[in-house]
Amino acid sequence: MVEISLNGKTVEAEPGRRLVEVIKEQGITITNLCYIDGLEPYAGCRTCIVDIEGGRPSSLQLSCTAQITEGQVVQTDTPEVKQARQSVMSVILANHPDRCLTCHRRVHCMPGDICLRDDVVTHRCLTCSKNYRCELQTSCENVDQGDFSEPWVGEKRSYYETPPPEPDRANPFLEFDPQMCIICTRCVRACDELRHTGALALSGKGHTTMIAFGAGGQIHESDCDFCGACIDVCPTATLMEKPNKWNGRADDWTSAVCNSCSVGCTITYGTSDQVGSENIPVIVRPERINPVSQDQICVRGRFGYDAIGPEDRLTTSLERQNDRMVPKTLSDATSLAVDQLKSVIGSHGPQAIGLLGSPLSTTEEAMGLAALADSIGTPNIDFSHGAIHRSVLSSLDQALGTSRLSADLTDIENSSRLVVIATDLEESHPGVSLRIKGAARKNQAKVILVSPRWSELDRFAASVLRCYPGTEANVVDSLGKLETDPPPGITAEQWNVALTIIRSNEEFSDDITSVVFAPNAIDDEMAGGLASAACNLTIGMVGNTTAEHLFYLPVDGNTHGVHDAGIAPRAGGKSFQEMMLGAISGSIKALVIHDDNPILNSPDTDTILSALSNLESLVVIDSVKSTLSEYATVMLSEAAFYHRSGSITTADRRVLLHNSIDIGVEKEKSGIEIIKRIAAGLGFELDRVFSYSSLAEYPSEVSVVQQQGHSRAIPDQSEMKAAVQDIDLPLMEKVDNLAVFTSRSLYTSWDGASSASEEADKLDREGTAWVNPADALDAGVTSGAVVTLQNGSHSITMKIKLDDGVAAGTVYVPSYYRGGAIMSLFDFEGLAGGLPSVKLIAADA
Repeated sequence: MVEISLNGKTVEAEPGRRLVEVIKEQGITITNLCYIDGLEPYAGCRTCIVDIEGGRPSSLQLSCTAQITEGQVVQTDTPEVKQARQSVMSVILANHPDRCLTCHRRVHCMPGDICLRDDVVTHRCLTCSKNYRCELQTSCENVDQGDFSEPWVGEKRSYYETPPPEPDRANPFLEFDPQMCIICTRCVRACDELRHTGALALSGKGHTTMIAFGAGGQIHESDCDFCGACIDVCPTATLMEKPNKWNGRADDWTSAVCNSCSVGCTITYGTSDQVGSENIPVIVRPERINPVSQDQICVRGRFGYDAIGPEDRLTTSLERQNDRMVPKTLSDATSLAVDQLKSVIGSHGPQAIGLLGSPLSTTEEAMGLAALADSIGTPNIDFSHGAIHRSVLSSLDQALGTSRLSADLTDIENSSRLVVIATDLEESHPGVSLRIKGAARKNQAKVILVSPRWSELDRFAASVLRCYPGTEANVVDSLGKLETDPPPGITAEQWNVALTIIRSNEEFSDDITSVVFAPNAIDDEMAGGLASAACNLTIGMVGNTTAEHLFYLPVDGNTHGVHDAGIAPRAGGKSFQEMMLGAISGSIKALVIHDDNPILNSPDTDTILSALSNLESLVVIDSVKSTLSEYATVMLSEAAFYHRSGSITTADRRVLLHNSIDIGVEKEKSGIEIIKRIAAGLGFELDRVFSYSSLAEYPSEVSVVQQQGHSRAIPDQSEMKAAVQDIDLPLMEKVDNLAVFTSRSLYTSWDGASSASEEADKLDREGTAWVNPADALDAGVTSGAVVTLQNGSHSITMKIKLDDGVAAGTVYVPSYYRGGAIMSLFDFEGLAGGLPSVKLIAADA
């Protein structure tokens, strides 16, 4: 650390740091309209001018380019500095609607008032959606821009007489209004350097310079994935979130966790006093609590709160009367659910009841559901992807001696060598995909990607092993064994590159080598085999027993948390699959389902619907009117996730706190309160406080440790072992016709898919099946054509797009498309019989 003088005060700072960041850390207000903390300076706006004693050629220097040195003497508030900032600000305002920005009477005007100082004004702060939350507006006030000059007196017309470019409002997430742009290029640099996407660029030159998406078309036609990083850095209303655009000025902020995947990105909900008594979020921003996500989130995290409309929310509890669902108060519906469960227990015993939890709930809610199961005396408790998760944990335990890995996802970006095994990590776990891109861009990491379809990670991989769906474990096993012959379908060129990277243990001996795998949610045996193969590869590459850089990414958000909380079959109890078969056979008479939807999650829709139809009682606790409503006897209206509190355990076992934006709603309708009321009605008092008030509340068999200020639920790693496992998976044979495979997609929300909402995929990017051009040629269909994927008595009709990102002989369909329609083609037992085979038939044939 060195000492500098800042406005006469001695300050310690790290040498080499950007001066502007140190100034802001000291609480000193300074304008910096083009600077992004942590990135290299652009020095375009020049509003961060300060006085540095001895500066050359002038003491007026840019604090974004100036670096901290010993003995530096800095002044930020001299008259010369202020005048210089006003001068450069006036240049910026020349191409921006500035009348309100330089007018002291702005506070007295209303949006509908005519500007009394300039009758040519048509657009100004008072008619702008970012009024009072605009950085340019704040910057003008900070430098007293209104005192610099009176630009409406004798000024040659520029901005207001030049026809502005047309705004782009063609997508449901993001609005782009070029007339507001001051060409600070923050959005361009954020998209490139923070997101590694490059969907934004500068186009034109001179006075025609402007920001453009892609090749200059509309946003949704570019590579933009609507993460919203550009919105976060934009200092004006050029880039705005479309939902709640006009009331997105938050009066309060609440720290929370996104539960749409197991990365657990931390976010903050903005709420407004003006929205009404519902107190729903009006805006979402990333929050730096989780060091993995840092200040970045994806489209699901940013816009998930607005994924469905009120018509798809379960705002009122429902009771089935004949073929109709009739509204009931929560109290009455809970009493009815209790009566139905009592009837089943009295007639058939507690073992005739099953409970399904969900990784979309908090750990505390899962604890409550597990306690309810134990109180009832039923060993039948699970979640629909439970077998997938337990199969992976079993493989980890056999290979490493523990199923709870200590790997920290923050290490991914520091890795020099990575093997990534996933169908499409960019869509299933975008936060981890971002860190892998960062490793490739910033650390020049060598990335091997094992995947059956193209993804954005292809562009960052040194070797792409495009395998046949379902053979990922076999490919990884061959890679670990350094077999010289490439597996079927993989080119010799790509295989040899991968082998060279795998063999380079000495070259990477002092660097981090990471193996990342994300099992698909179709077959538990395949998931366990993939985990074993990943362990073998890690042991072979790293050669130690800590597996500190082996990363398992569960399918759903709080998978680790709900499993630790006890959502798993007790001794002699039935798993999810066994409960479904039990419902068909008659041994399971009632189900209580909390936040899960097996119609959406499970293969073989026919079997699931048959099981649900055969139940005497189906009690559903949910915040959305899911497709289970067709079979439920009672639906209990639960608060939305943003109205509930609790903890989430992420993929790297980081325990994060999720807060409710409305404690009143939480106390009335949270999942844990509903579960407690059911228990009380059955005669059981769940008097334990299920809360995050103390880490002692976490399940006792999991030790919670503090690492760098964060809580992680990991055991002692000293007893780990390294045992190479045999991979005994049948090689997935090619099928007649086309083989179907599926995975989680980015844009279709869980809430929308579970409720079969028309708004599930607002962007309509995932309503198409991926077909290899060679297969389309054989079938006589073209890109954009509507086709039928026929498999025996089941079929799906949808558009196709031709893409050689899927292998010939295969077709990819997103798993959430049309409420999980693709699941009807898969076998209930998984992939033991191979991938489903479909014919590609033109719809007009």
